[in-house]
Amino acid sequence: MELRAQLEARINQELQQKRSFTVDDIIGMIEAGQSEEAADYLLFFSKPGDFPVQARQLRRLLAARVAEGAQDWQQNSISFLTHLTLDLCSMLAKWNLQNEALYGSQVLSDTQIQEEITANLRLLADWEALFPSATRGLRAMWREAAKARFIAEKAKEPEAEAEKLVSGTICAYIRNMAEAFRRSNLRKIAEMRVAGLNNTELGNDYAAFLKYTMYLGASFVTTNPVLVDVAWDADPAYWDPIMDQLVAANAQADAEELARLATLEVVLANMRLLRPIFLLTNGGMGCVSLQVNPKKHGDAAAMIADAMAIYEELTARLDGGVPNVVFKLPGTRAGLEACRALTGRGIGVNITVNFGLFQQLRFAEVIREGQAIFATLTEMNGRLAYPVRDELLAKLPELSAHGISQADVLEAAAWSGVALVKKLQKLLKEKGYDLKRVKPLVASLRIYKDSPGYERLPSAYPDVTEAIGTSIITVFPDVRHAFDQEEEIALQANRIDEPVPDHVLEILTYSEIFKQAYYVADAKWVKDEEERFRPSKVLALEDEAAVAAWPPVSNTLKQFADSYDHFVQRLVSRR
Repeated sequence: MELRAQLEARINQELQQKRSFTVDDIIGMIEAGQSEEAADYLLFFSKPGDFPVQARQLRRLLAARVAEGAQDWQQNSISFLTHLTLDLCSMLAKWNLQNEALYGSQVLSDTQIQEEITANLRLLADWEALFPSATRGLRAMWREAAKARFIAEKAKEPEAEAEKLVSGTICAYIRNMAEAFRRSNLRKIAEMRVAGLNNTELGNDYAAFLKYTMYLGASFVTTNPVLVDVAWDADPAYWDPIMDQLVAANAQADAEELARLATLEVVLANMRLLRPIFLLTNGGMGCVSLQVNPKKHGDAAAMIADAMAIYEELTARLDGGVPNVVFKLPGTRAGLEACRALTGRGIGVNITVNFGLFQQLRFAEVIREGQAIFATLTEMNGRLAYPVRDELLAKLPELSAHGISQADVLEAAAWSGVALVKKLQKLLKEKGYDLKRVKPLVASLRIYKDSPGYERLPSAYPDVTEAIGTSIITVFPDVRHAFDQEEEIALQANRIDEPVPDHVLEILTYSEIFKQAYYVADAKWVKDEEERFRPSKVLALEDEAAVAAWPPVSNTLKQFADSYDHFVQRLVSRR
């Protein structure tokens, strides 16, 4: 049996073990204060036919015990039933209870799901009337969590929005959340995947607030030093004690080791949330992207050693389970060597600092030869578009002679990352690549508004709307929030297959950065590459100095390194 099949067998074995739970096991989790985990466990690992019976049993048992229990038990029970009801109102029900690929006609209908929601709300309303002190604490906690999320989303009035969401009764809070799920434009993209219209899965391009995006259909999350640091900023009440305990318990650890340990805590928290999806899809979805030390981007041996050590530790922390993690590697020559070593061992990777087809296609070949269940090829759209924009704006005097205005430049630059992803996906399809194993991923999204030229774009979010149909689109909280506030936005199931406007590509031929990203010099990929896209210097991974100096790469590596240093210093300062 090949390694990939062995990994899938181990994942399936863990799934079957989790499906063997009893109602008493769920009660034990609730009693231990693991209410959200208990709700997720029931939702993800019940067989559809068993779920209504188990849910009724739990409501009956909880009702009997709540009446005679202490406030902690009352609060835990209310929390459990609230989380379960939110799960049922969201896309989470699609992964298991309504998953026709797993159960065929035995799935629960929308009517059956609604019956469970109604029964839960009825019981919650009774409990809230009987135990007001138990519910006040929960509402206060949810209000603070919502406020932190709205801050990350750059909402106009985070505190007011949180108050509006959570004020009133718990049942009102659930209905408010359910309405937000229903209105979400991002959720509509997830629904296309569930309906079989395309394979686009969604990601949370942030190391915090993953659960909310999972409600909307997300099944992937990105972490790196920048995002781990902002996760800490977003929820210091949660992370401060964890980081302080970690620092105190590792008094002799050097700064790099502390950063590794802290990153693992953030990664593990996200891995546990996504693990049911990982198990239900046999490892095909539900992964966390973990970045190795970005300052070692030129040292393949160090990246391999770091990833292997972390992978072994994660395996141990999961009691021998296959880690639902992919390791971020840079799109460099050293990164290619590390990619070959890790995927050969069945370990997934996420190729980052990755902007050009001269990078993407080389890594695609190595990933296809490897044994990983899946790996991703990230195109960092905004981190390509902005250098292209700045380069073209600097050439405006020259471009104006060709009738190209500033508005033309802004419009074209906003298309640049999308253009590259469209071409990447087209080439991979033509060569017969399995896009569930070699997954193009769109990241570093931008919002294009309030400047001349942007009004010509199909939407203010071309990195989303024009990439629907690619394997993964991972979204910043602020982009998601703005995107979900749009009342009318065109969403087409396989927009990725539609061509970029000709006039846009013509303007982009004046950008050396774009041409270096877009041009394919290898004849085995493109027989007749358009010579108008040939750059004055064709880049290749073997020219390490040129790749490192290329603006999208150098800018990104510098920010990752600077953020890593800031994160490390922040940890050390807590000693």
